[in-house]
Amino acid sequence: MVLRLSFGVAVLLGGVTMAGTSYAEEAAPTTAEEAAPKRAPAASAEVSINQEQPSQGHASGLMVQARVQAQSSLLSVAGGPGFLLGYQGPSYAVGLGLGLTRIGVNSGGQSESLTLIQVAPTAIIDVWHSADGRARANLIGSVGYARASLSATGASTSCIVNAAGGETCTSQDDSASATLIPVMLGFGGDYFLSRNFALGAELGFQGLFLVSANTNSGSNSSNVDVGGNAQFAYGALRATFVLGD
Repeated sequence: MVLRLSFGVAVLLGGVTMAGTSYAEEAAPTTAEEAAPKRAPAASAEVSINQEQPSQGHASGLMVQARVQAQSSLLSVAGGPGFLLGYQGPSYAVGLGLGLTRIGVNSGGQSESLTLIQVAPTAIIDVWHSADGRARANLIGSVGYARASLSATGASTSCIVNAAGGETCTSQDDSASATLIPVMLGFGGDYFLSRNFALGAELGFQGLFLVSANTNSGSNSSNVDVGGNAQFAYGALRATFVLGD
């Protein structure tokens, strides 16, 4: 009887041991990947996503653009802005166009000079770019202020006959000035040879609208009641420098 009871206890303990072993085998990880602890996403990945990617093809920053311009009429003395100073963005540029034109003539003791100063806020908007971002096509528009002045030295002479029959002649200086509004609309393109330098060209239309004019002759000054405007086509070559990354 005791022998049977001992044999039954041994069988019962063996069954419990086998069940515990089987449960441990099922709960244990089967591969190294399952056994390895899970890690939190790397912080560097989140930082790289939040970082602003640099623009392709060219840098962004302070822009200096030199322009050589010609018109299809006698008004080519206007010349348009010779320089554009501003900011170059990823797909646009804004700046202030500056122009200075001066022509002087001396003949027969008389001298004449024409001076034109222009200031024109300008916007350049890209409408197309190549896959690498180097070649770009854009629209250009500006509305500005221009001041023209014409001066003539010894332009007019007045003579007075004295009692001895001789003449006393004096010359006086004449001048005229005008205020104009220049308007420009064009289409052009640039190719960035490097991220900081580009060559380009543009063509379009310009208009000059006369706002006011006045004349000075000797000590006399008068305003001229006159209005006028002119429109003409133009073409320009341009070189752009961008100071930035």
